[in-house]
Amino acid sequence: MSKNFLDSSEILDKARTLLKKYPLCDSCLGRCFARLGYSLTNAERGKSIKISLLLQIDQEIKDHKIEDLSEVKELFFNIGSYAEPLFKNYFSEEFQKRNCYLCKSEIDNIKNDFMEKALSLLEKLGKVKYVLGVKLSENLKSIENSFSLDNGILYYESIKNEIKRDVGKILSSKGYPPEIDNPDIEIIYDMDTRQIYTISKKYKVLYVYNRLSRGVPLSTWSEEGKSLQSKLNKNIVIPFSEPSEVRILDEYPVVIEDEKRDEIELCGYVIRKIKETAGREMSLITQSLPSKRLYRVTIYTSDKIENSKQIYDNIRDIFIYAKNFDDLQQKLKNLSCEILSIDLISSEGRHKKIAEYLNNGNKDTL
Repeated sequence: MSKNFLDSSEILDKARTLLKKYPLCDSCLGRCFARLGYSLTNAERGKSIKISLLLQIDQEIKDHKIEDLSEVKELFFNIGSYAEPLFKNYFSEEFQKRNCYLCKSEIDNIKNDFMEKALSLLEKLGKVKYVLGVKLSENLKSIENSFSLDNGILYYESIKNEIKRDVGKILSSKGYPPEIDNPDIEIIYDMDTRQIYTISKKYKVLYVYNRLSRGVPLSTWSEEGKSLQSKLNKNIVIPFSEPSEVRILDEYPVVIEDEKRDEIELCGYVIRKIKETAGREMSLITQSLPSKRLYRVTIYTSDKIENSKQIYDNIRDIFIYAKNFDDLQQKLKNLSCEILSIDLISSEGRHKKIAEYLNNGNKDTL
């Protein structure tokens, strides 16, 4: 069996090792194996592991594999209430109830408190689009990181993820499902103060642009401090582009935060709005690069260059397909000429299909 996966005995061995050292509630133990057992909650994972472990321990005692019962006393205490009947069967002393090492046995109370406060807020706000967030205390963040790293837990899930997911499910059942892809606000639960607060989620808008002038970059500051981003005074995301001295006559994508205008003309850029975008769409946009680009290179040369077009006297245009600008420069190295200007004429690739898909309101499939 691959070392990347655990069989059932290894799961119990790992749980036993953990519970020898730490008292863990059902959810926090279950999170140590969160990627195992599809559709189970972490609490269900933790409970089933504890019960299986108790059966194993009881069998070992009865088979005299454990002769010194003090070896399992701490294990019983750290398993918690499920172990109390079996503990009393073998020990006469009082059973110790211990709080969970990670959540202090508060995770269910935290989820319920978060849900009630978020629900109250959502009832006041109406059908607002939201996502949930959790702010851990610095102490819990440190404890959780050390716990997962020191114990080499491959399948661990953070307590933040569990709380957000479970609270989101309850809110969904009450008619307020989270909107992961395009939220208006994030509702954050502060585990230090047990209070909630909201932050506005900036929306992102996909535009396409042509650049009809030279020397004005999208976001890299020129010596004069002039760029499209500086003039817009907004954050932008650039999936791909060309050097600022290259005019862009094809439509290239750019994502601008918190911009509402349908059309923008600025610094030689002509910009047209496509749609608001987020989530999967943002991933598609940023990961899809042109597979081929067509450049028009205007040159000055006394030589007759194959497949070039004379413009005036010794000024000629040549059209070159290249993967990107770096590839174009490699292809120009062997030409005996002076380069006067470069224009991006057109591009091919999946980015075109994605732009069409988004422009059509997602009516077509990719």
